[in-house]
Amino acid sequence: MKNNGHTAIEMLIVIVVLGVFTIGILSMTSYAFQDKSVNYFNEIAHLAEKQALLYADTLNNLKEEETLIITLNDLVENGYYVADDNEGNVADPRNSKATLNGLKIKLSYNNGNIKAEVIEDE
Repeated sequence: MKNNGHTAIEMLIVIVVLGVFTIGILSMTSYAFQDKSVNYFNEIAHLAEKQALLYADTLNNLKEEETLIITLNDLVENGYYVADDNEGNVADPRNSKATLNGLKIKLSYNNGNIKAEVIEDE
């Protein structure tokens, strides 16, 4: 007797193999599976530097001292950066239990130019 059909087990194996193959391809190509926390932190740091430059224009002692270290919390308290919650905390995207309020920003004044850069803690 000639058997022209496939058994249920053969069909199930084909479906499982195709499913595993599809998940593998999607995970390699989809941005949804990639960790964006480092990119988001870099965006926060860049925005903090920009806002620190605006804040530095209001500081009279920067020209005298030439270098000043501020924190992200200083920017939040003075209205130059919007906090993530009502308590004034800025969430760290790399660690859900940490905040970035202590992130240090170095302000430098040299020949009329102000420079702001985030200082990475080591």
